[in-house]
Amino acid sequence: MLNAAPLTLDDNDPRVTSAEAAEKQLYDFYGISYVVRYILLPRHGIKVRITETGAGAPVVIVPGNTGDGFPFIPLLPHLPGRRIITINRPGGGLSEGMDHATVDFHDFAVETLTTVFDALGLDRGPIVAHSMGGHWSQWFAIARPERVTALALLGVPGNVLTSRPTFLLRMTTVPGLGKSIGRLSVPKNARTALNGLKITGHSAESIARQPAALADSYYRFANLPNYLTSTLSLMTSVNRLCGSKPRYRITAEQLVTITQPVLYLWGTNDPFGSVETGRKIASFVPDSEFHTLAGGGHLPWLDDPEYAGRLVTDFLARNRAVEGVSK
Repeated sequence: MLNAAPLTLDDNDPRVTSAEAAEKQLYDFYGISYVVRYILLPRHGIKVRITETGAGAPVVIVPGNTGDGFPFIPLLPHLPGRRIITINRPGGGLSEGMDHATVDFHDFAVETLTTVFDALGLDRGPIVAHSMGGHWSQWFAIARPERVTALALLGVPGNVLTSRPTFLLRMTTVPGLGKSIGRLSVPKNARTALNGLKITGHSAESIARQPAALADSYYRFANLPNYLTSTLSLMTSVNRLCGSKPRYRITAEQLVTITQPVLYLWGTNDPFGSVETGRKIASFVPDSEFHTLAGGGHLPWLDDPEYAGRLVTDFLARNRAVEGVSK
């Protein structure tokens, strides 16, 4: 496998400190205390930022998009009695950036999650994931089945069967055009930062309910150094204008090998894949349950955090026979 070169962050850069402050405001809004630690991917020299909240049996969160963990913060109050470990994937969430074209994306995903589990002393545990984080987590569950006890996949979980990003996102894979579209998509201020949720299926009413600190976090994190490089390189590594690159698409033949219990929560307005596609995906997984959220978008917990939290909490409770064990 190729080695990625980290795109480092300057801790004193105002863009970095303002992103940290925005994330803290969002945690404070929900009355949540948290700790931060960094885990080094030794072969690549990339530092991965981890945020931890709560206490109890561990649950690992693997976010979508480029890897920002902060959009999950509104869900955390609805996952009580758990130690929540959020992995900010390389490229997002104040982890170091990277050019995804420098790695085999599948192998890098499995290696990253294995390294984090090892560094945290987790023999095994359940994962809650979203979008590309769901893609990573399914790969991890297939490659390291002894490490994953259950998967709760919220929103369309990456490029599976015929699911794929929106056409606008796929346009960023077009040479010469992608960078221009990427630059235009970066919010210019916090007031417009949640506009991206509109094109991912969220209603105006749902967006209006979100706290100002969430909008500020979207603005600050999207304007971090290296964020655009990480985001665009991820899109071009995994996708083409017509959809997923075959090398990285999860197929029916792979889905049937997932032995862990899997929960799917699908927003009916999620543009990354229809409900019919979601039911088809779930039908290939031997131990799965499929739920929909009427009117929900690509991040369904933002539309109804209580419902999403209850589904995940009940699902994890039913599958606690083998919980995460510290080494």
